[in-house]
Amino acid sequence: MRFERPTLLTAILLATVVFTTIAIGARRLYGQETVAAPSSECPSSESPSFDVPFVENDVILPDFQWWQQSIAGPILPQPQYIAFDLDTILLDTLTHSPRIQSVSNRTSMSLEKVTQQDAAFDPNLLFETKAGRTNDPVGNTLTTGGPSRLQQESLTASAGVQRTTRRGTMMELSQELGTLDSNSLFFSPTNQGNSRLSIGLSRPLMARGGQVYTERLLTQARIDAGVSWQEMRKDVEKRIAEAMIAYWQLYEARCHFLQQQQLIERGQELQRVLEGRCDFDSSRIELAKTRGRLARRVDQVIAAEAIVRRHQAKLAMLVGSPELVQSEARVELIPTDPPLAAPFEWSLRDAVVQGLENRPEVRAAAKELESAALAIKISRNQLLPQLNGVVDGYLAGLNGGNDFLQSFGDQFTDFQPGISAGLEYEVPSGRRYVRSRNREAMFLYRQRSEELREAIQITRTEIESALISVETAIAQQQSKRQMVEAAVEEETILTQRWMLVGADGSRVGLVLENLLDSQQRRADAERAWVSTQVEYLTALIELQRAMGNLLVHESINTVRNDFDNTVNVFRVPGANGMSAFPESVNSLTPPSDTYEIVAPKLPLSTTQMDRESSDHMIRNLDQHALRSDGMIESNWEQAGPSAERLQPTPVPQILSDPIRADHTVNEAK
Repeated sequence: MRFERPTLLTAILLATVVFTTIAIGARRLYGQETVAAPSSECPSSESPSFDVPFVENDVILPDFQWWQQSIAGPILPQPQYIAFDLDTILLDTLTHSPRIQSVSNRTSMSLEKVTQQDAAFDPNLLFETKAGRTNDPVGNTLTTGGPSRLQQESLTASAGVQRTTRRGTMMELSQELGTLDSNSLFFSPTNQGNSRLSIGLSRPLMARGGQVYTERLLTQARIDAGVSWQEMRKDVEKRIAEAMIAYWQLYEARCHFLQQQQLIERGQELQRVLEGRCDFDSSRIELAKTRGRLARRVDQVIAAEAIVRRHQAKLAMLVGSPELVQSEARVELIPTDPPLAAPFEWSLRDAVVQGLENRPEVRAAAKELESAALAIKISRNQLLPQLNGVVDGYLAGLNGGNDFLQSFGDQFTDFQPGISAGLEYEVPSGRRYVRSRNREAMFLYRQRSEELREAIQITRTEIESALISVETAIAQQQSKRQMVEAAVEEETILTQRWMLVGADGSRVGLVLENLLDSQQRRADAERAWVSTQVEYLTALIELQRAMGNLLVHESINTVRNDFDNTVNVFRVPGANGMSAFPESVNSLTPPSDTYEIVAPKLPLSTTQMDRESSDHMIRNLDQHALRSDGMIESNWEQAGPSAERLQPTPVPQILSDPIRADHTVNEAK
């Protein structure tokens, strides 16, 4: 029954019931012992602290980031869960990711090609044995001295070594021993034992000569291996960045899920109050609106839980651990690191300089330019006529009675060598083919130069875009925080007003509608605040990747084994490499019982780094250019005794002598 004009006694009882309801509802909603009436003064513009409840103008507000107390624990209905920090994700990604293992094997294959091309200069050992018998008719008595058929029996054995030097000289040294017998009357002595020591030298003097031409395949293999190494760095950085971003996206989705659940609880508390006051001052329209809002919020919670599960599946896929992928549907993944980061300290100029020095795409494009420069030098070499110098010499010994050992000794004691020398000259008429190859190499060089310029421009654009994202996230943090504070204060004031006033008498529930809207605005502001924190961390990750500095920042090193060219990617020495995901789901227990929880680091803290000027960077770019004596300096450092850490090398600049633009045009003419 509704009282339109209550008497004095009824008014007193009504006031008592209202204030009692206010106290009970406030304790249930915010966990506070007392709730004071709102002040009429305007709120202060000073920002509250993150760690303590916001108390201002006698209005007690809940903790700013209340979800931090629950986010590190299980929130999903899965029976088992596992908690991990960002370090564990990085370690397991490096260990189990199929993508990282694939690019490491691809780089190892490129390194093996370097070994294969370098093996072309290893000496070859030659062994040959031959036994034969000839029985040929003769048409000249001078051949045999009488017999109508020439019959000979021979047995020879030879051993030698053959080698091509790195300057193009082909050397061959061989020793031959054998026996020979014939039915010819002129054959003397009979049953001969012979020996012959031969040496041959052949060296290109013009075309196809010199170390640059001879080592062209080896140099190209080294350049290709360098390109493959930079592509591996790019792919590893990309996978590490994806895993880190997926980690923070999972954290964001879990926070949104908790915030949506808490929004439902606040709506359910209003519904309980309305149902308790249904015979007093609440109307059916108010109950209907509250139930409709609750149904919509429950639907949003279901969608938020699905988003959390999808992010769990994505993170498990990026990490690649078989145990995690198989058990992901039954295990809740709990990220434990808070979204904290050190202050941002990079300027656009410093970030661009760092990106030009470290970006894998820029280094790979510079390697491709170096390959084009090598092609120009090879084509220039082929423009020359082919002139080879040939020298042959030998020592020989001969004795009867098949005494080849005595003949072997006689070839040194008698020392009467035979020698021959000569020149071989060859030049194609018109040399159209080699001239075309030279022009093609020049066009390729210009193409690679433009690709390098494009890679530098793309790097600068991506760095600038990442910096804009970081600065935007920084600028939005303060406004998002103020939005949350204002939304919380608005909801608190409207809740107190609704508790005091009750229904507004219009029978459409406008006061309750405003309160429900304020609850939604608060939830939206809290979600936006968490999203801004995650967007800031994501922007920092993308900035480090755009600068090519993510692996260095996260202390991830790549090493090559000197013996089998195996490429390993690992984190800092001494880091715990044990997988955070156990062998079986049955062994999953809370992390405090199974794993050693390491204090979370502050991800993506910008360290102080030595910054070089642009002029000094350009000088670094020139140090791997073509040498003035015509030798290509390889950027590939030789491995050490056991394992070599392949540190990034400065980007080579192949735009100086002996390959200048004007010189190239004149050569083409």
